[in-house]
Amino acid sequence: MATQERSVMRRVSVRDALAAMAEFPLRTAARENIAVAAADGRVLAAAVHAVENVPPFTRSCVDGFAVIGADVARASETTPVILRVVGDVAMGKAAPGGLVRGSCMRIPTGGALPASADGVVMMEDAEDDGDVVKIRDGTDLEDHVTREGADVRAGDLLCEAGTIVSPAAIGMLATAGVDRVEVYRAPRVGVLITGDELVPLGAPLAPGQIHDSNRAALCAAITALGFEPQPYPRVADDRSAFDAAFAVALAENDAVVISGGSSVGERDYTPAVISAAGSPGVIVHGVRAKPGRPAVLAVIGDKPVIGLPGNPVSALVVFETLARPTLLRMFGISGEPLPWRATLRADIVVSTHLEHRIPVKLTRDANGLVATPLFGTSAHMHILGLADGLVVIPEGVGAFAAGSEVDVVPYTRRNR
Repeated sequence: MATQERSVMRRVSVRDALAAMAEFPLRTAARENIAVAAADGRVLAAAVHAVENVPPFTRSCVDGFAVIGADVARASETTPVILRVVGDVAMGKAAPGGLVRGSCMRIPTGGALPASADGVVMMEDAEDDGDVVKIRDGTDLEDHVTREGADVRAGDLLCEAGTIVSPAAIGMLATAGVDRVEVYRAPRVGVLITGDELVPLGAPLAPGQIHDSNRAALCAAITALGFEPQPYPRVADDRSAFDAAFAVALAENDAVVISGGSSVGERDYTPAVISAAGSPGVIVHGVRAKPGRPAVLAVIGDKPVIGLPGNPVSALVVFETLARPTLLRMFGISGEPLPWRATLRADIVVSTHLEHRIPVKLTRDANGLVATPLFGTSAHMHILGLADGLVVIPEGVGAFAAGSEVDVVPYTRRNR
């Protein structure tokens, strides 16, 4: 135990904390095979390749006449070329035969090009007289045709493992003949909330009590990431009760998130309980970030355990900062979410000895996105509901001036 305690990293940067966690393998989420139509929001567990060419045949991209280019090369308004109409291409069917010199076929947008045809004359550049057609412009014929496989070729990589499937991706996969995909099942994340002052939502408050908002917020964030939260009853500020609750949560889940009990104080025994549960144990206790200084990052076997502060704003911000990237490793996802670029509406001035994350609300003006800082303490609950994301002030910087261009890291939400 003593050796393990000496190896714990304390008061490190967020970057170093996550890098330290990355040294330890985490369990990979289980897989399942599902219909591509049901894959919206799911994370791909395997790369997906095209089954078919897209388009699967050479087709017209305009309404007009399929022709042999050599026949109409000299066509013009003053000297039109007359071709025999030998048939009509119907949508959803192969062309009724091929072309010979001097002939053409009517073809709709999306219709399959007949054999020997190498281009399409637009309807506007022809005069249809029934059995024959006068072609007045024979240029740009190939521009009116989409060749087989011009979009995607069978075997092409469409999506890599770790991709979060969007409605647009579903359309792309379906078009390429993919009907089923391998995705990750939602790992179970145990949620333990500590604090004698907490009461369930809807219950009346006695003096000194507050509602347990962290349970609802953290479970929602976990769900939005693609995991299945498993909340447990509130844990009393008692070491034996916490020991028992943590043992159950660790045994029943693939990961555990704990809110409260990670600060340095006589009742803050979360790090000790985690370390006693198995190895490698606590990896990081405390980061040089605000909020987040008392955060805990740990691994028991191959299960990640994340200890968050108890204050609601701090808990959610530290979840975004440390828990989100850690949990997403179970899906094979690494890296930060793509930020929004916005103009800062007001000055941000903070201490230089910590990395700060400031919640901001995004609006739009004539020049683009505007980020309005939401100042307050970790107890100011309104920040939770109004913020769209976070602006990171690096350690040693201390200030961003109004009018600066900043990156806003979006909060986790459904349909991200």
